Amino acid sequence: MTYYMRKGNSFNVTDEANVDLHTQLPTGNYMIKQDPFGNFYLEKINDFEAPSKIYGNTMRNTDRILRTFESRSNSTGVMLNGEKGSGKTLLGKMLAIEGAKRGIPCIVINAPLYGDAFNKLIQQIDQPCIVLFDEFEKVYDSQQQESILTLLDGVFPSKKLFVLTCNDKWRVDQHMRNRPGRIFYMMDFKGLDVDFIREYCKDNLTSMHYIEQLCQISALFSEFNFDMLKAIVEEMNRYGESPQEAMTMLNTKPEFSSKKTFDVRLVISGKTIAVQNDKWAGNPLQGIVNIDYLDKTSENEDDHEWMDIDFEVKHLTKVDADKGTFVFRKDNNELVLTKVPEKDFDYWRAF
Repeated sequence: MTYYMRKGNSFNVTDEANVDLHTQLPTGNYMIKQDPFGNFYLEKINDFEAPSKIYGNTMRNTDRILRTFESRSNSTGVMLNGEKGSGKTLLGKMLAIEGAKRGIPCIVINAPLYGDAFNKLIQQIDQPCIVLFDEFEKVYDSQQQESILTLLDGVFPSKKLFVLTCNDKWRVDQHMRNRPGRIFYMMDFKGLDVDFIREYCKDNLTSMHYIEQLCQISALFSEFNFDMLKAIVEEMNRYGESPQEAMTMLNTKPEFSSKKTFDVRLVISGKTIAVQNDKWAGNPLQGIVNIDYLDKTSENEDDHEWMDIDFEVKHLTKVDADKGTFVFRKDNNELVLTKVPEKDFDYWRAF
């Protein structure tokens, strides 16, 4: 039998095999495309694949977001903010994967789509669905972001879960921040937590006695991401090295600048020695730490002289991230560097 498919005022001749009508959008991932006439349509794309094992709290966060979405009567916005490798993209993908198990399709937005026609397409999807904006602040400029506010504020026949991933939330329209009516959850990914690191190392690190040392070193980074962890573990396994030794050549260094200052305590042959400068500035995990000290081995004060000693990263034996302490040991000598605290404004004390 011949069928005539109508689009506007046009009729296309087709056969029964090409007619596949659905009252609901089938579960899966979709992209929004435009035809030559500017009309929007959905195109099925490949489903996301979950890693063989998921570390950390990704699954717990996924379940909470989906449970919140399902329990609320209106649409829910979620912003996932963090650098590459911080875990935000994985959470976005897991929302789509776990949402599919609940019969919720996902629409992936990776182009600056906006305006009345775009909003109308989303409104016409009369079933719960996830709308995933990938790298939102890179794809949408400031003016285009304003147009998305209308979408977030819209009234839909069926609620939507709007998920926005971004690398820098401060480049996102200010009217999305601290507005739970638009963005209900704002999640900052500032690096891997120690539970994630321990679990990953137990599965992948050959020399497991270095796990706690690696956890301590990770705390020195403002954002210790998965790319860093994976590279360090790979290098340690390849050369049988400690975390410090593996990091010597790797592109993974805590960003201590020359402004970072440490108190110095030097012990030579079991005795604390006077140093020329009780402060040292720099990065303890990069390069050589050179300390000048007064040698008093001679009983005659006239024979006392200033000498120097070098410590390298291979001499680092202990790191206490909480106290900001680095302990180096070389032969029978010990150097302890303790980071001088910076004065930060205590926001909560203002109230």
